[in-house]
Amino acid sequence: MVPVLIRKPDEREEALLKAQPTWEHEPEKWKTNYDEREETCLVVEGNAYVETMDGERYYFSKGDLVTFQPHLECWWCVEKPIKKHYIFDLGYMKQD
Repeated sequence: MVPVLIRKPDEREEALLKAQPTWEHEPEKWKTNYDEREETCLVVEGNAYVETMDGERYYFSKGDLVTFQPHLECWWCVEKPIKKHYIFDLGYMKQD
């Protein structure tokens, strides 16, 4: 399983995410640990990347639908002020 899944949303996903809360952040780099929830977000402004502890980088920007696996430990790096809608536990990362 990849720790970060990046793709373009379909119409249903876009409508769902645009109805969710937003989060914004100015350019900065910080370390974070995700909890037991899977987070999915729709980036509506800016661009950033996350870097996993093994050095893998995942870049995303306006228009991307991004899902972060539960318990992900990574560095967030906001390169241009970012704004995203977010929701938890849609099940994109579930393992069979």
